[in-house]
Amino acid sequence: MKILFIGDIFGNVGRRVLAERLPGISREHGIDVCVGNGENVSGGRGMTKNLFRKLRKYGLDVITGGNHSFSVDDNDYSFMEEPISLRPLNFPPANLGHGSTLFTLTDGRSIGVVNLMGRTFMHESLDCPFRLGLAAINELREQTPIILVDFHAEASSEKAALAYYVDGLASAVIGTHTHVQTADERILPKGTAFITDAGMTGPERSIIGMKPEGVIKKYLLQTYVRYEPSEDGAMINGVIIEVDDDSGKALSIERLFERVSLIQN
Repeated sequence: MKILFIGDIFGNVGRRVLAERLPGISREHGIDVCVGNGENVSGGRGMTKNLFRKLRKYGLDVITGGNHSFSVDDNDYSFMEEPISLRPLNFPPANLGHGSTLFTLTDGRSIGVVNLMGRTFMHESLDCPFRLGLAAINELREQTPIILVDFHAEASSEKAALAYYVDGLASAVIGTHTHVQTADERILPKGTAFITDAGMTGPERSIIGMKPEGVIKKYLLQTYVRYEPSEDGAMINGVIIEVDDDSGKALSIERLFERVSLIQN
């Protein structure tokens, strides 16, 4: 199975990049299933029901989340109950939605997807992603050997620790959240593909998606500044993982980085 994972999709630029390039990339690389992180798709913070539908239309099979999964005020979050819409599994269970799913392809093959959030430098009161993640992986392994984990975390050490913890049980552990693609993609000793961060799909000339001027002002003045999403430059970041259908072990992992010239509206 060939899996395409799309790094954090950011705002209007990220959506336009997907609309224009995702079908072509999927054809060019023979992709079987596409998973993408959509927690920043609505102006850089959160996702709406309408944007969820658009991401599905563009070609995402499973959409994962993170710390901004519920960041849009007065939003209809009913889409979070969809089987292919995930929020971090270790959020308090009273939240809408779920943190893992089994997605079945038209040819009968299936992939389990688990969405977790880190605690280091983030929400330290969350439940343990290691314990809950392992339990979810073991439960999914009863139905499929192919399992992908989106670990939405700040600390590179926490991401690597989780990857080694589930090495040989998950097919891939893909880090998200920092919006900066790392160059450490590899296959761990027992067969799990890992990258610290898949990067960001959105405006390249930005500070993790936002216009630089506002972010610089915040650092200089140390007071509240309302950030504005950048519209300057466009790129798609992600990884392509090939997995053995029978064992669920990764055969290869390749970074995807492409600058995109968007069609003018």
